[in-house]
Amino acid sequence: MNRMNKIIKGILIVILIVAILQVTYLVVFHNPGQDYTEFYILDNNNDTLNYPTNVSQNSVEKVIIGITNQEHQDMNYTIIVSKDNQTITKFNETLKDKETKEFPYYIDNTKNIGINQSINFNLYKGNVSLPYRSLYIRYNVI
Repeated sequence: MNRMNKIIKGILIVILIVAILQVTYLVVFHNPGQDYTEFYILDNNNDTLNYPTNVSQNSVEKVIIGITNQEHQDMNYTIIVSKDNQTITKFNETLKDKETKEFPYYIDNTKNIGINQSINFNLYKGNVSLPYRSLYIRYNVI
């Protein structure tokens, strides 16, 4: 029986050491969450309720483009705004981890009357050539 107690004590000590090592790994080395970037468009009231959908010819409408870095490291971003596959403007931003940047964009491509016109917003992360996220706004010029 004495030998059996020593074996059980040895097994319990090994289990305890393994448990301590696993907890240490989870606390010290484990990535605290998934890496991602938030990319969004807000209306001119910093909300998502009143995007410009019907705009007058030759008018200017304001939206806000936002990026939040949740990548757990500093990250370089590029936003390309385009209409009809033609680049209108390009923004380059470097954000620290957990940093948010919002900046206004003015929709002034309202010369041609028509429905279902759209402006595309593509977010590129780092030096990758394909968009990481894509957004668009559809509007009618009346």
